[in-house]
Amino acid sequence: MPKKSKTNFLSKEGYEKLVKELHNIKEVEIPKVIERIGEAKAMGDLSENSEYKSALEDRELLSSRIMQIEELLDNVEIIDENKKHSGIIDYGSQVTVELEDKKKYTVDIVWSGEVTLEKDAPKISFNSPLGIAIKWKKAWDTVQMKIWTSKQSVKIVSVK
Repeated sequence: MPKKSKTNFLSKEGYEKLVKELHNIKEVEIPKVIERIGEAKAMGDLSENSEYKSALEDRELLSSRIMQIEELLDNVEIIDENKKHSGIIDYGSQVTVELEDKKKYTVDIVWSGEVTLEKDAPKISFNSPLGIAIKWKKAWDTVQMKIWTSKQSVKIVSVK
């Protein structure tokens, strides 16, 4: 019985970024690597040719990334970021939380392939410790975030 594939949730921006990356790998990066392989072969003895081995490794990495992206895009659902949230934290939500030390952080909830830890606009997934704690909660809920073997109290200040 074939394994049922899991839906991958992406923002429109995240989807377009992956499509662009896939195109770049196939149309730019792979041809460059193939050219490097050809040049390395022309150098002669392949058994001690580090450039040849490096180019083969790069081709393998790019091929793996192509398969990964195609698998993600194969069963994707684009998140409608314009829909009005019911106040419950979901994909596409922007959430402000307050930790026990009274510091406040605002994060966007995204699919794991879109995670960034940029200081000004961090994007986290529901797979992160904070994401697990706040998933499907609403503003003013207080939850426990598990960090390693301890827990930290997190107050949800707002959900947009």
